[in-house]
Amino acid sequence: MQTAVEKSTEENVVTLYVVPECPLCAGARLWLSQHGVEYLERDVANDFGALRSMYKLTRQRFVPVFEANGRAMVRPTDEELAEFLLNQ
Repeated sequence: MQTAVEKSTEENVVTLYVVPECPLCAGARLWLSQHGVEYLERDVANDFGALRSMYKLTRQRFVPVFEANGRAMVRPTDEELAEFLLNQ
């Protein structure tokens, strides 16, 4: 299942891979919202295609995963995430 959040153009949208009821994923959503980052959410627990995409990118199954510009970060710190998404 994919949920578009404030989606405007494909090239500047971040993909956030999550599972339901995950506190780290909730924190990731909050961080993105607080920083005005547009994102597409993919539920890897209920969408096998999303899980495959995430695994192809990262070769692992931990969430949350942030994907942008063909690169991915797994469970980054706030500082790492800011560098990854805001200083491009």
